[in-house]
Amino acid sequence: MNHDEHNPEAIQKLFIVKLFAALGIIFTFLFGLLCLFEKNTILSLFSLGTSTVLLLNYYLMTRQEKYSIGTHVIVYLFMFLFFYLVYSGGVANTGSLWMYTFPALALSLHGLKHGLVDIAIFIFALLVIFYFGNDQFIEASYTEAYKIHLILSFLMVTLLSALYEYSRIQSLNYMGQLNSELVKNAKDEQLSQLSKQRGLYEELEVLYTHAKENNEKLCIVLCDIDYMHDIFSRFGKEVGNMVIDEITKEIEKSLKNSEGIVRWSGEEFLIILPTTPYADAILYANALEKRIQNYKIKYDGKIMPVSLTTGVAESENIKSIYRLIRQADSKMYNI
Repeated sequence: MNHDEHNPEAIQKLFIVKLFAALGIIFTFLFGLLCLFEKNTILSLFSLGTSTVLLLNYYLMTRQEKYSIGTHVIVYLFMFLFFYLVYSGGVANTGSLWMYTFPALALSLHGLKHGLVDIAIFIFALLVIFYFGNDQFIEASYTEAYKIHLILSFLMVTLLSALYEYSRIQSLNYMGQLNSELVKNAKDEQLSQLSKQRGLYEELEVLYTHAKENNEKLCIVLCDIDYMHDIFSRFGKEVGNMVIDEITKEIEKSLKNSEGIVRWSGEEFLIILPTTPYADAILYANALEKRIQNYKIKYDGKIMPVSLTTGVAESENIKSIYRLIRQADSKMYNI
């Protein structure tokens, strides 16, 4: 398993890629059977072949837990499938309609910039198919009006999909900025512990309100470092603080830009996961516990056993940030 196995962004991206691959397998297989029933042998073989390649791609992604190559396979395989559907007309000359799914596919899997490049290539190829070579690049028959409307409506779908992806990225960046301010406030050693928590509550309230107003997911993970009382008692304050610092750095490595971690109290930490579904937050918390358990801290030639207990809460159906934190605290030993 690769080094990104505990990274929540990598976990979420791998899940999305696998989801697209699974849907692609089902779609192309059923479409291939439909074409076979319609006695369109070539299109049937093309669709069933695509389904087979997607199935193999899904198997390799599952085995290796990597999505980079698998993402390219899915996007470009569907690009060629849609080219062929436009070229051949598909079933009852409706094949070109499937290409409207390509903008969402490319932007979701390849991101805004790379996805727009893919779409630009797709549009250029469409223009070549429609208007160059005296129809030698196309088998189906389309009216001039249909071609124009098809391309214009495809551009509209692309624009809407790109605007959505852009707004999603901007929202993540905004949440990341708020988290940075939250972390900065938490590190201000001149504040008393009570003032710190009061300031943190205010910053968290901003994140909570933003998520509610934009109908976005917001999860928090409350973490407690186990056995810290024994470590402080046996090794002293200096070693105890060193252990806390080491674990903090290790937790920070598992976070993406839009997420943040703050020292909540003593050996407790609060991790903020914007736009993260509850199921993904649970996966992240479990992976984090395993990551810390496998992390080795050495002192005086000996390995100090460390572990983490986590509690996860989501903002949905929670009326205040105070209740959200209390829920995470109550789930600390029931995750």
